[in-house]
Amino acid sequence: MAPAQGGRRRPAEHGGACDGRLPRAELRRWTAADVTDPLGAAPQPAVIGNDDYLPEPCVLHPETVTEYPAPHEPREELAERVEAWEDEHDFCYQHDLGVAPGCKVGGHAPWSFSDPFPMACPEYGSDVRPLLTIDGSEWDGGSGSRRPVEDAGCAGLHFLGPARATQLDIGRGHSLQLYVCTASHDHPHVQNMQ
Repeated sequence: MAPAQGGRRRPAEHGGACDGRLPRAELRRWTAADVTDPLGAAPQPAVIGNDDYLPEPCVLHPETVTEYPAPHEPREELAERVEAWEDEHDFCYQHDLGVAPGCKVGGHAPWSFSDPFPMACPEYGSDVRPLLTIDGSEWDGGSGSRRPVEDAGCAGLHFLGPARATQLDIGRGHSLQLYVCTASHDHPHVQNMQ
């Protein structure tokens, strides 16, 4: 990735830090003490590589959400108990309790089009944990309980309305996850797209 004006690096669409198919991400760690001259406004990137990776300006409403692993991650015995509970309570674990859709910090891995596979720190082989998920949709068609109260009356398809306020589009509607080493934050991150 070539340095841009002012020594900043340019976001690139593919290649480099990962396997060549994912949008490239760069993690930087700062402490409050590192920020000695705060900016008045966020700078606009000189080059983004793809407009789908630049969010539309919108209001951020962070909230704490409790989520549980994807339905196919728990042990078989627990998965069977969850299925029985779903049937008894007319509830959908996947959409109402499992991995929450949308952009988030931490949480569980949103396995969607592949089964879970092992991921490890590329430097030492230690475990990694989810750090950040970047998703173009904040709720989906199946997550009625995950839909924000202010969007409850939204008519139409979720991917055409307020659920897509950021207008992000990672890999034709997927999400990009960044994972960090549990042993050291200095190790390279791991990326996955689901």
